[in-house]
Amino acid sequence: MIEDYRKARKIGAKQVQEDVSAGRYPYPVALSDILKDGGYQGEVPLGVMDIDMGLIAGTRTRGRQNSFSRGFMPLLEEGSEFAAKWSALADSQRDEGIREPIIVYEYLQRFYVQEGNKRVSVARFVGMPTIVANVTRVLPMPADTKEMRVYREFLRFFAVCPVYGIVFSEEGSYERLAAFAGFDLETPWPEDAVRSLRSAYGSFAEAFGRRDGGSLGIAAGDAFLTYLKLYGYELAVCGSPTEISERLSRIWGELRVAASREPIAYLETPGAPSRAKLIPDLKGLAKKVLPVTKPLRIAFVYERGPATSGWAAAHERGRRDLEELCGETVETRAFYDRRSDEAFDRAVEEAVAGGDDLVVTNVPTQMRQALRAALAHPGLKVMNCSVSLSHSAVRTFATKTYEVKFLLGVLAASLSDNHRVGYVADSPVFGTVAGINAFAIGAQTVDPHSTVYLKWYASKDYDWRRELAESEVRIVCARDVSDPADPSQPWGLYLVEHDGTHVHLAEPVWEWGRFYQRIVQSIRDDSWRREGDELRGRALNYWWGLTSGVMDVRVDAAVPARQRALVELFRQGLLGGQLHPFSGELKSQRGLVQPEGSGRLASDAIARMAWLNENVVGRLPVERELSERALDEVTVSGVIPLDPTAAARREAKR
Repeated sequence: MIEDYRKARKIGAKQVQEDVSAGRYPYPVALSDILKDGGYQGEVPLGVMDIDMGLIAGTRTRGRQNSFSRGFMPLLEEGSEFAAKWSALADSQRDEGIREPIIVYEYLQRFYVQEGNKRVSVARFVGMPTIVANVTRVLPMPADTKEMRVYREFLRFFAVCPVYGIVFSEEGSYERLAAFAGFDLETPWPEDAVRSLRSAYGSFAEAFGRRDGGSLGIAAGDAFLTYLKLYGYELAVCGSPTEISERLSRIWGELRVAASREPIAYLETPGAPSRAKLIPDLKGLAKKVLPVTKPLRIAFVYERGPATSGWAAAHERGRRDLEELCGETVETRAFYDRRSDEAFDRAVEEAVAGGDDLVVTNVPTQMRQALRAALAHPGLKVMNCSVSLSHSAVRTFATKTYEVKFLLGVLAASLSDNHRVGYVADSPVFGTVAGINAFAIGAQTVDPHSTVYLKWYASKDYDWRRELAESEVRIVCARDVSDPADPSQPWGLYLVEHDGTHVHLAEPVWEWGRFYQRIVQSIRDDSWRREGDELRGRALNYWWGLTSGVMDVRVDAAVPARQRALVELFRQGLLGGQLHPFSGELKSQRGLVQPEGSGRLASDAIARMAWLNENVVGRLPVERELSERALDEVTVSGVIPLDPTAAARREAKR
């Protein structure tokens, strides 16, 4: 019907006008032009298959490019022979369908038509999602660029799972996809698994396009990986198109954060309470004078329990302090040993059934579980104790422990009689390296000749105590909290006497009860909602330091008075803003980080720090040296590279 051609030509003319106005080339791009400068290695026939219409990007050669708009809508005059043939083809398509394969060349997962341009145009006009094509792959010239490395990984993926259209921007993504599916990139996938993935991704990509996902600046493939991570492969792939679309709408905030140039907003100063809350928050009145009719209910879900984890024990003390501080206005309960997904989900379901308003998780490895809980229960507020994890549905919180480590470094160097001090770090995750460097800078500040010997709890099969002793290190900064399972083990900053006994010197302290009280206050006075509205599209991270009152340093009375006074002097400098560990000249083991006179490093640069200060003897561990526990932590928030295949499998397993 010529009427169809008239409508299609009108669409094409509009596309051309929009492209010209936007400064874009208005006709289908020619693969010959793309290859003109760089060339290609060769061609590989792949045979006949269905291809996604959305992946047809242009033509093989220039030919009759100007007969079509960039979207393959016709442009020639209505009375032309071209128009008559196009109309006849449209009629045939309605009566019999398009059965003869078009001929296309694939280059970097995009198709360029050699024969069948009008068939593509008609198929686009009538809304066909796929078309039968005889495909030949054009292999790009070898290059050590990220784009080529990702494409080479795609070739491995396609060899075992022939699905076009899943385009990723980062290396290791096809490995992650295979791991999520329970397969790899070495063995061919079963046909039903290939069909399931093709169907699920098609539904996801269609829903992503309907929501104008391209405007986020994130590829549909990258968004699909986030979708699989949050919902799990089986649930994600088995969903109907409607279910997939609904789930996508729930994670839209996560995708917006992932695409942001500044994904994390570090809220480094507690908000001032509103005037309406000043009187109720005065000591005692919250309990006795102005009780809230409905108490705020909070569930604390711990990966481990206080009997086995000093970190869990610290947060549990904070939970009880919160109850004491807020009285009847707050009700809390704790769930211990909820490492498995099943145990965690049971705790959340019980919390939701009990009307809890907020769920608190206390370690970064719980983030994926926390995200699933937040997505499953949109009205539930969820927090995770971590720094620099960029998620919209879960708010994160942590303390600037590096400030206290700076003070411990000052104390350690002032007590060392040989310019040598030791530091035993846990795992190379976000925030840890900042603590190491702040300690080293603190030591260097009072003793320019001070050297920090770095060891790692996370490394397996080596005796760091023996190595420190052999290096004549007697002042050591170790775990931040004591180990409930073995209270005799030294922690904090301690001295190793000549007879091998340990003398405790100082440690970081946390007032988690005060922190949680501030969070309760922000929910009560609506600051929580306002912060979310004002910073929409970014992840919110409460990252508070000494000035917040939720953390501090405690120096043992056995430490000489002058050293205690020295620590207090530097502490006041931090509190008053005259000092910052990461301002001014900074030098790493490899050279200058920033020159003298520079301001403090940005918060994200501190949280994700991966360099070591010039006076540190040691290095960051590599993957093969890490324990299983440490690998779990580094997979979530590590500052060292991991093998993409192993990381994908570990992530999928969790």
